[in-house]
Amino acid sequence: MKEGIDILIDKTNWKKYRFDEMVQNVSERVEPSQTNLNIYVGLEHIDPDTLHLSRYGHPSDVEGTKLRFYKGDIIFGRRRAYQRKTALATTDGICSAHAMVLRAKEEVVDSNFLPFLFHSKQFIDMAITISVGGLSPTINWKDISKQEFLLPPKSEQKRLAELLWAADEMIEKEKREREALKVFKNRQMSYLLNGHQHIQNNGKPDGWKRLTISDLGIVSTSSVDKKQRPNEKIVSLINYMDVYTSKSKKITSDIEFMQVTAPDKQIDSNQVIVGDVLFTPSSETKDDIGHSAVVYDNLPNTLYSYHLVRLRFNREIDLDFKRYLFNNPSTLAYFTKRAQGITRMTLSLDDFNETPVLLPPLNEQKQIAMRLSDIDKTIERVENSISFSQQIKQELINKVF
Repeated sequence: MKEGIDILIDKTNWKKYRFDEMVQNVSERVEPSQTNLNIYVGLEHIDPDTLHLSRYGHPSDVEGTKLRFYKGDIIFGRRRAYQRKTALATTDGICSAHAMVLRAKEEVVDSNFLPFLFHSKQFIDMAITISVGGLSPTINWKDISKQEFLLPPKSEQKRLAELLWAADEMIEKEKREREALKVFKNRQMSYLLNGHQHIQNNGKPDGWKRLTISDLGIVSTSSVDKKQRPNEKIVSLINYMDVYTSKSKKITSDIEFMQVTAPDKQIDSNQVIVGDVLFTPSSETKDDIGHSAVVYDNLPNTLYSYHLVRLRFNREIDLDFKRYLFNNPSTLAYFTKRAQGITRMTLSLDDFNETPVLLPPLNEQKQIAMRLSDIDKTIERVENSISFSQQIKQELINKVF
């Protein structure tokens, strides 16, 4: 098992500063309809525990007065501080008024050193403590301005900043590697699952079958909800999020399922068995429909929620292959195209039944699943490395601040 860092930092010559001695609260107001800037950053664009912005909005997307920020400023999410959202601006733009735009006072704190303060445990704990409000607790400048923090001399700040940014760059490098692997996996899925390795002159791969999901088995819905009622049997319930959040696309006994009750007449018809595929048939956005996961373990008295759709097969298909068959980019595109709704997009049972699939012979199913599984294992190793690197960086940040 990997161990954390062991670093000693001598703080005998460090000095305490009030927050308003360290940073300037920049409150330049901007109307989105009257700016020539092309970048808008809302709190939804800021990921927790990273200083890097990977996505943006446009000022035309929003209304109401916003804050102007400049390259090098810090965008701190003062609303719901427990979400740990702070980013470093790499360009000029505008941001949500639910953020603070902060700028280092260079005579006190190095601008390359300051951003890491916002991800320290000390700062997050303080921010949560001074937040006010019920549903959306928010930090006021008046309250945060008088908080005190221990800082090293400027020369030592620079040295520590170099160390922290080196740790940060290691994580970003690993993230880029992970994203490249995901792109490679999607390309391989399109290539392998559509039979391109066999196609010549645009013909159908030899031995492959063009089918629909209805040819594979029976698609059904559930009537089991999350409620517990007296005089009914206690059962485990596979919920929407168990499928939606599954990276492995597997439903196994390792999952801590919700406990609910169901009458005897619902148990048999809604029981899952090994090999069933569960789909998420609805979402707030079209592009987020059709997540699926395969039941891998024998799960007695385990039912599936009415928020899911179940496919039970009537023909032999490799278990591992099922994990990839419905994540084929062309299949997901089909789901997106057929989804309908206003406030929530949904696929009907007819939509699922009519979904086209291309099914190779069983031996090729196993080969394809093995190749894609190898890529998944590589992605998992990189993700584990990212997690460890993030742990090391966080430990270092907490030791510094």
